[in-house]
Amino acid sequence: MKKSVSLIVLALTTSSVYANTDRDVSYSPKNLNQQDVQHIRTTNNYVPQALTKSVKSDNRELALPSVQPSLSKTTASKSLMATVANNECSSSVFTSLTGAAFLQALRDNGKKCIDTLFNDRPETLELGAYSDANLATVINEIKFQINTYDGTDPDGYLSAMFYWLRAYAYYDNRRFVTPTSQQLMEEAVNALYINSHFFDKTVEHASVVRSAMGIFKNALIAGRFMHILKGVLSRYDESYEDTSNWGSAATPLFWDTLKACANDTACRAQEHNVALINLITNFINNNLNWLAKSENDYHLFNLGYQLVELHKGNNDAHFPAIESTLIARVNNILNTTGPLKTDNARTLYMAVFESIGYNRVCVTYNMCDKKTDLITSVLNNRMVCPSGTLSIWAQDMTQAQLAWTCNSLGAHESYFHTTLQTNEIPVTPDDNDKLQMVIFNDKKEWVTYGGALFNANTNNGGTYLEGDPSNGTPEATFYAYEDVPQRPIFDVWNLRHEYIHYLEGRFISKGSFRDSDSAGRTVWFGEGIAEYISLRDCNEGAIAEARKGDYDLSTIFKNEYGVGQTRIYDWGYLSNRYMFERENANFFSMLNLFKQGNFQDYRTQLVDSWVNNKSFDSDFSNWLTTVESTGCTVDNTRPPSPVEPINIDDIQGNEQPGINACTLGRPPEEHEIPAGKAICLADTNNNRNLQLAFNAKQGLVNVTLEITLRHGSGNADLVHRWDKRPRSNEYDNVSNGPTNNETILVENVKPGWNYINVGANSEFSGTTLLARYIQNDVTVDDNVLENGVAKLVSGVTRGETIYTMTVPAGASNLSFKTSGGSGDVDMHVKFASEPTKSNYDCRPWKVGSTEACNITNAQAGTYFIMLLGHNNFTDVNLIGSYTP
Repeated sequence: MKKSVSLIVLALTTSSVYANTDRDVSYSPKNLNQQDVQHIRTTNNYVPQALTKSVKSDNRELALPSVQPSLSKTTASKSLMATVANNECSSSVFTSLTGAAFLQALRDNGKKCIDTLFNDRPETLELGAYSDANLATVINEIKFQINTYDGTDPDGYLSAMFYWLRAYAYYDNRRFVTPTSQQLMEEAVNALYINSHFFDKTVEHASVVRSAMGIFKNALIAGRFMHILKGVLSRYDESYEDTSNWGSAATPLFWDTLKACANDTACRAQEHNVALINLITNFINNNLNWLAKSENDYHLFNLGYQLVELHKGNNDAHFPAIESTLIARVNNILNTTGPLKTDNARTLYMAVFESIGYNRVCVTYNMCDKKTDLITSVLNNRMVCPSGTLSIWAQDMTQAQLAWTCNSLGAHESYFHTTLQTNEIPVTPDDNDKLQMVIFNDKKEWVTYGGALFNANTNNGGTYLEGDPSNGTPEATFYAYEDVPQRPIFDVWNLRHEYIHYLEGRFISKGSFRDSDSAGRTVWFGEGIAEYISLRDCNEGAIAEARKGDYDLSTIFKNEYGVGQTRIYDWGYLSNRYMFERENANFFSMLNLFKQGNFQDYRTQLVDSWVNNKSFDSDFSNWLTTVESTGCTVDNTRPPSPVEPINIDDIQGNEQPGINACTLGRPPEEHEIPAGKAICLADTNNNRNLQLAFNAKQGLVNVTLEITLRHGSGNADLVHRWDKRPRSNEYDNVSNGPTNNETILVENVKPGWNYINVGANSEFSGTTLLARYIQNDVTVDDNVLENGVAKLVSGVTRGETIYTMTVPAGASNLSFKTSGGSGDVDMHVKFASEPTKSNYDCRPWKVGSTEACNITNAQAGTYFIMLLGHNNFTDVNLIGSYTP
C-alpha cells in the first residue's frame, strides 16, 4: 500500500550528534554519512542512542606526531594533516598470523587497518585472524604492556590491541562473545584502570582509554564497570574534556554502563542507590557552566537521560529507598532548565523529557501533555503550499523562505513528471497524496528535538517516514534542517533530493520502500534517480568521478547501502543519467515494471542479466569520458538566511597570551591545538619543525584567530595557512622574529582546518602555543533593508556588517548609498552572495561617509551590502532603493 507523506523541517547546528559506537567514527570512511537521510516505515522501533562529540564539520584526524626539517623562515611543513581513510591497508595484513607475528602486525598496521574489519563478511573471519588463541595472545600482551605502562603509547600499539578486541567482539553479530571472552576482555579493561596513569590528561593516553572503553557495547560487558564510571565521575572536569579523546572515552561509561546496569536486576539492586543519584546530579551541577557549552552538552544528554532510567527498577525491592530522591532531583532539573533555545541547559532538559516519555513515567512528572505543547512552540512557522499536497512546519523560517520552498519543489515536480513521463498518474493504490515537511533551523535543533518529539533517529541528515494509515501515520513526513553552510542564502539540506524520493514513491515505485529495497539491486536507481532529477545535467562532482572511471555499470547495479557515498550518490547519478540517455527503452521498461510493483520481474528479466552479462559496461566506460556537467545556474530567487553567529565563549577556554603551559606541567603536545587553552610544545631541534592544525568552527562572524608563541629558549617561528598545507612561498601568515615571541592574527577566520607549522630556526624548548578566538564588533540583527527606507548605522575600524535587500523582478534604478554622520565607511555590494574585501560587484572606495553604488542592470534576488569601517563611523545613513 502506498503511503501519504508529511515533511517537517527543523534548522540547527551542533557539535553533538548521535553516533554509532561500534567503531571510531573518525576511522570509518565507508560508514553511511551522518548527512544521509534515513528511510523508515515507522517510528515504533525507535531506540534512543548516546550522543557523542561531533566530527560533522570534518572527519579527519591529525596525523601522528611528526617532525621534519624546516626548509626556510617562510616554509611550512610538507605534511600537517593526514586523512586516515586515505591510508591504504592490504586486505591480508593479519591473515593466518598467530602469536608474536600477529602482535607485530597489530603494532605495524594499527587502527587504520583494524578498522577495515568492522563488517560481517565471511572472509573477515580470516582477514581479522579471529581465533581463541589470538584472543588470549592479545589479552596477555595487553596485561604485560600495562605492567610498565607510563601513559605513553608512541606507536599506538596498546590502543591498536584494544581496538582489535572491539572488532573481534563486533564480528558476525557477536559470534565470539562468550562468557569466557567477556571475562578476558573485562580483565584487560580493569588492568588499564588500575594502572596509575589511567587518569593522565594526554591525547595519546586518552586514545588508549577510548579504544578500551569502546569494547563495552560490542562485548556486552558495559554493566561490569560501574566502579570505573564512579571513578571517572568523581574526577572528570573541563581539563579532561579539553584533552582530545577523553570525551569520547567517557561516553560509553556515561551511557552504556549506566544503561546496562539499569537493564540488569542484579546490578540495579547493587548500584541503584542515593549515592549514585547524588554522584550523577552533583557532577552535573558542579560542572554545568562548561557542560552547557554546545561543544560539551552531549554529556548532559547522556547523563540526564540515564538518570531517569533509574526508574526501570520501580518494581524492585530497592526502589522505595531511592524514589523520593530520584523524583526530587529530576524535578529540580525540569524546574531550573527549559526546552527552548533561549533556556538554560536545554539539552539536559530535553534529555530528561525524552527519557521520561520513553520510560513511561510522564504521570510522575506531570509531563504527559507536554509534547504537543512543545511541538507547537518549536515548530510555529507553518504553511500549506498552493498545491494543497505539501505542508511545512518549520522552526525558524520567514514567509519568504516558506514560499520559496513551496515554489522550488513545485518546479522540480514539473520537471520530474515531464522527464519520467508519468502523465501525473500515481500508482494504484495511492494513499500517498500528501507530504508534510518538518524543517528545523539546523542540525543541532534536529538532534535536540527529533527523538524527543517525533521518535526519530537523528544520526543522519534527516528522516523520511513513509505514511501508513494502518499504523496511524496517514501522511508521509520528511524531517529535515536548514543547510547552514549555504547561509547567508537560504536552503534546506537534502530538500530536492528527498522530494524526488517522495514523487518517485508515489508515481513510479508501487509499494513501500521496503518492497523495492528487499528485492535487491534497486539502490542504484532509488538514490541515483533522486540525484539525477534534482540536479539534472549539472553535477560537477559526479563528472569528476566519471573521469576516474573507477566502476563498471554492472558493479553500480549491485550497489547496497553501506558501499560508500561516492558509489551511492555520484555513481548512482551517473548510472541513471546513462540509462536515460543511452538506454532509454530499457530505462522505461524498468520503470513500467516498478509501476506494477513487479520488482522480482525487474530482477529476473532485466538487471540480473545486465549484471551477469555486463551488458552496458563497454559503452558506459566510453560514455564516462564524454559526459559533461551542463546547464548549471544559480537560483537567484533564494531568500536571505543570515548567519547565526556562535558565542566564542561556548567553544573555547579562557586562557590568555602569556600563560606558560610548560611550567604548569602540561605534557608536551605535537599535534593537538584546542581553542583557548595553551599547550606546551615538544622540544624541537634546530631546522626541524612541529606540524599542527586547528579546526575553526562554523558560525564564526567577524572573529579573529590569534595564534601566539611565548616563553622558553631558542627561536621558534610560526607559519599559517587555511585549508591547505603551507609550502615554500605558499602561506597566508608568518611570524618569524628573533625569539619565541611570535603572533599571527587571522582576521575573519574561515571555518575549517587552519594548518600551523612551528619551525625551529634554532633549537627551542619550554615554548607555549595558544590559539584563541577574538570576537570583533559585529552587527547580526536588523540587517534587512527595505526599499527607500534609510537605516542609521555605526561601526568600528575594521568592523564588518552585512546587510541584505531583496529586489523583485523588473526593478530598475537600483542604488545603494551611504551619507551623513561622521567617520569613514567603505561599502561593498555583491549580488547573490556576501562580498569580501577582494570579491564584490561594486566598491566606491571614497574618503568619508558618502558613497554610492548604482546598479544599471538590476537582477531579481538578494543583494548583499558589506559596510567596512575604514575608521570608526557613527550615525551614517544607509539606504537601498529601486523603482518597482
